[in-house]
Amino acid sequence: MLPLTFAVLAFLTGALILLRLRWTHLSQRSRKILFGCACATLILYAFSFVTGWSTSSNHLNAALYWAAIAGYELLVLLFTLLRPRWLTSIIAAVLIFPILSASVFLPLAELFNPAPHTIVSIGPNLISDRALWGTGTAPTSGFDLIIYSHPSWTQVLLHRRQASHYYSGQCDASRAFATLQPDGKHVLMSCPAAPDQPADAARNLVVKLY
Repeated sequence: MLPLTFAVLAFLTGALILLRLRWTHLSQRSRKILFGCACATLILYAFSFVTGWSTSSNHLNAALYWAAIAGYELLVLLFTLLRPRWLTSIIAAVLIFPILSASVFLPLAELFNPAPHTIVSIGPNLISDRALWGTGTAPTSGFDLIIYSHPSWTQVLLHRRQASHYYSGQCDASRAFATLQPDGKHVLMSCPAAPDQPADAARNLVVKLY
């Protein structure tokens, strides 16, 4: 789905560039609404990222990420309204280019082809979420093992409590799992050794839930 993601991102960027070119022709009310929406999406995503809160819907999380990227692009493009235009245009190009980096671009593909998630309940209001990441080859793919808590009255809202990042080839990342410790405050993050690896290739680490 990467070609589709790139095509949609290119279309979105082109549409925002056209909007920037027509910006002075828009009514003041329209400009305020668009500017406010751009700021709101960035603030909402930043709040979600910093606090660790998200939803159980991968599509909804990806849609919020897309909205934040669109808001960021619009604000950067509006920066080119300042003078000197040649300088602000160069700065805007430099600020937009990092969107194509893997760490920023790959999560956008989640909207069209969400990675399979393995959800396991590990304790009261606690779940582990094992999800594939990357492009499929060993050096650039693996599995994330994330621990979430959720309110007792709903499983729609999730709070990230801990996470481990495993590369393919590092261990059998596809079988990584978590075990809640007896004190209820720590969890054992385990990644078994792959069949072609020695037993000591397994990775086990007890970490605190935050």
